[in-house]
Amino acid sequence: MDNTEIEKKPYGNLTVWNKQFTLTFAANVLLCFSQHTVNTLISTYASYLGAGAVTIGMVSGLYFGVSAAARPFSGPIISKLDQRKIMIWIYALGVLTGLVYAFSGDIAMFITARVMHGIEFAFVGSLNLTLASNSLPREKLGTGIGIFGLGAAVATAIGPSMGIAIFRWAQELWGSDTGYMVVFLVSAGFMLLGLIPVFLLDPCKPGKKALEQMGAWYKNIISVKTLIPAGLMLLVSASSILFSTYMVPYADSKGIENIGLFFTVYAVVLLVSRPLCGKLIDKIGVGRLYCPGAIVYLLSFLIVALGNSLPAMLVAAVFAAVGFGTLNPAIITLCMRSVPHAKRGVASNTQYFGIDIGFFLGPVMGGFVNAYLGYSSMYIIGAVPVALSGVLFMATWRSLKNRLY
Repeated sequence: MDNTEIEKKPYGNLTVWNKQFTLTFAANVLLCFSQHTVNTLISTYASYLGAGAVTIGMVSGLYFGVSAAARPFSGPIISKLDQRKIMIWIYALGVLTGLVYAFSGDIAMFITARVMHGIEFAFVGSLNLTLASNSLPREKLGTGIGIFGLGAAVATAIGPSMGIAIFRWAQELWGSDTGYMVVFLVSAGFMLLGLIPVFLLDPCKPGKKALEQMGAWYKNIISVKTLIPAGLMLLVSASSILFSTYMVPYADSKGIENIGLFFTVYAVVLLVSRPLCGKLIDKIGVGRLYCPGAIVYLLSFLIVALGNSLPAMLVAAVFAAVGFGTLNPAIITLCMRSVPHAKRGVASNTQYFGIDIGFFLGPVMGGFVNAYLGYSSMYIIGAVPVALSGVLFMATWRSLKNRLY
């Protein structure tokens, strides 16, 4: 154990399910529900407000572009200040963001909400991951990260279908304006509930020696040692965001009904694959799992691009869940083991730089490809970053494994 206050407490010595991990897990589950309840409706809401195909892609990606721009500030703040206090402010911002979404009457107000949401994301993902990983023993890091991701998996299983169902219910009763408003109010409610476990967290302020190791603020923006894992995450994220951003309008264009089942099947399979892959990472290592995971994930995009029915989309969901359930914990474990304990905050922030850029580029490029070539071509081209991540991993794995902590 080293020098942050959290590390002086016996959280992760023997068990994954210690107090700090459990509370962070609960807060993250509610965060993920807040996000996934509305994510699949972002593009349709922008369209409802009058945005065209290219504008929809840009508005969808703006959230992540703002997040990337804010990370030079969020990284040092997360590393040097009390993470519990930061979490309280950021979850409160999440509540306010949901309210701005809910009462957006035009595209300008919607863009304002996207900017606020991007600032929130610049902090909250890194905070949750840092708090969770710092509470875990090294020998159970992969297992813990796999379990931690179950919150996102459950939210992915229920959130999109819940959001669509709530929207359609409210739309039938009161019209589309109220339908969107109700869904975003539900999203704000999840963030409000998330404040409960956040308030119960122990203080998480770095100790004096840890602060000395971190150095000046500018040294806590980017971790050079985690640039390759961040690059892998960028490529995977650029592809993965295409499912949540465009799957609903893509299914509508093909006349495929009940597409919410795609997200349900995806998440149910992810519930099994992600913790299993986390345990395999601890047992056999990242090196043996990454490329098989990339191949399976790549196939999911091709099935979506060529499929014309709900059963085909559900098969793709299985492949996507197994592939992503392998790649995501593998990259996170690689990132966290590339730095000493005191630097995990900046390592997490660096990884989220990759997520931000990937999530920004994915919808924007997808919007352009869709506008000129259609959805099917977009998903075929969307598989390319996954393939490139496999190439990057094979080219750098030998040097990476020699400097893991």
